[in-house]
Amino acid sequence: IFNNRSQIKSIRDQVHFISRNDTNKRVSFYGKSRSMSRLAKDINYIIDNYNSKELEIKKQDKEIKDTLTNMSHDIRTPLTSLKGYFELLEESEDPEEQARYRRIISERIDSLEEILEMMFFYTKVSNVNYQVSLESLNMSEIVMHTLFSYFDDFEKSGLTPNIDIDENLNVIGNEQSIKRIMQNLIKNCLVHGDNSVDISLKPSVTDSKTIILIVSNGVRENDIPDPQKVFDRFYKADNSRHVSSSGIGLSVAKKLTEAMNGKIWAEYKDNLFSISVELPAI
Repeated sequence: IFNNRSQIKSIRDQVHFISRNDTNKRVSFYGKSRSMSRLAKDINYIIDNYNSKELEIKKQDKEIKDTLTNMSHDIRTPLTSLKGYFELLEESEDPEEQARYRRIISERIDSLEEILEMMFFYTKVSNVNYQVSLESLNMSEIVMHTLFSYFDDFEKSGLTPNIDIDENLNVIGNEQSIKRIMQNLIKNCLVHGDNSVDISLKPSVTDSKTIILIVSNGVRENDIPDPQKVFDRFYKADNSRHVSSSGIGLSVAKKLTEAMNGKIWAEYKDNLFSISVELPAI
């Protein structure tokens, strides 16, 4: 009884110290009692789990702060140009000039709205507790419907996508997440694509339990992306060239893919940049 009390007091004193100090210390126990040894191990498990979550939360907070800092520049740019074009609109008496300024102002507002919406969504998916509900879905239909909604955008960009999508391919996923991933991949093609865009959806040839979506596009010589960095926040292949891109679209796609227990990766070969998304099949 005396030994047990002494061991309990030792463990209690250590826990008391750890709970009130910023330390990496863990509970140590050198006695022969198996019960006390298991108790010390369980307490250390709780401590390690707590420290791990605390580090993850600190990392998340830093990412969100960095996101706000970096995107403030992207927000400030269209705001500054909006002010200038509003002044030009007020000064102009030419109907054609006024119409052109209104069109530019509308485009800047759309750009600003997209940046703000992407910023909000990124902070949402970056939360350590972020989860999506999973269900059986017809991925073929989701991809085709999303693709068709960008028909006008492809036409304006002079790009005609080559589509090779098998029908009735079912996955375990989240409809809104798949739509968002597809939207971000398409926008990436529209911003950086050159000459060609290929979109395919097929059963995996290496794993019968997965479905793979591949979106490929040609790239400009001065806009060749690094496959190892494209999923990093704010990565842009050519920072000197202004494009209406927040630089976090592919990062969001990665987080959503992983939330659905999938995989995503990028490749560059023969002047083609490809992003592959693999999700569990039914």
